[in-house]
Amino acid sequence: MASDAMMQAIGRIERALSRAEGIARQLAEARARALDERLAAMEANAEPPIDIDPFSREKAVAALKSLDALIGDLQKARSDA
Repeated sequence: MASDAMMQAIGRIERALSRAEGIARQLAEARARALDERLAAMEANAEPPIDIDPFSREKAVAALKSLDALIGDLQKARSDA
């Protein structure tokens, strides 16, 4: 008698675990689908890649040197005044 009750309890536990595993699997799949949809939406709204001028570094360095020279000239003019 006791062993029958235990076997029935074990069977109920096994069925409950199977249902819980199924629910967990469904949740994981739903979450993966939601993440995929969010990523697809982000990619659809993404701006196209920027085309970078290969000489932009040299241009930036030249602009900084020019700005540095201008600042130096202004500081010299201020100190002379």
